[in-house]
Amino acid sequence: MIRPITAAETRPLRQRVLRPHQSLEELAYPGDDDAGTVHLGAFAGDALVGIASIYPEPPRGRDATGAYRLRGMATAPEVRGGGYGGRLLEAAVEHARASGATLVWCNARVPVADFYRRYGFRAEGAVFELEGIGPHVYMARDLP
Repeated sequence: MIRPITAAETRPLRQRVLRPHQSLEELAYPGDDDAGTVHLGAFAGDALVGIASIYPEPPRGRDATGAYRLRGMATAPEVRGGGYGGRLLEAAVEHARASGATLVWCNARVPVADFYRRYGFRAEGAVFELEGIGPHVYMARDLP
């Protein structure tokens, strides 16, 4: 099941999967509490096993009216391959589409770029390093 959750509910899984070297307080991303931000959780029974945040934000240095940013997407290692990530990603994209978005973008970790490609995202530009986090690539998906 996919349903909205709070920003605070995303942080333990953000820490566990994405940034174990940071405190929960450091995992409050800019925009987390903005009115247009939606946080989604994927649940296996009562357990939160996947998270994604999506909000209106144009990519830096790009002219993209109607752009939504996908950020902090993660699934618990024990459920990977179970379809939770794909359902979560599609729910986030659908939310953006319903909100009038024409583009969804993210800075994807290089090891999961193929996951995003399977859902219609394309990589653009060179791989870049996010200090303390690792190599990323800008990826985007146009919405009809």
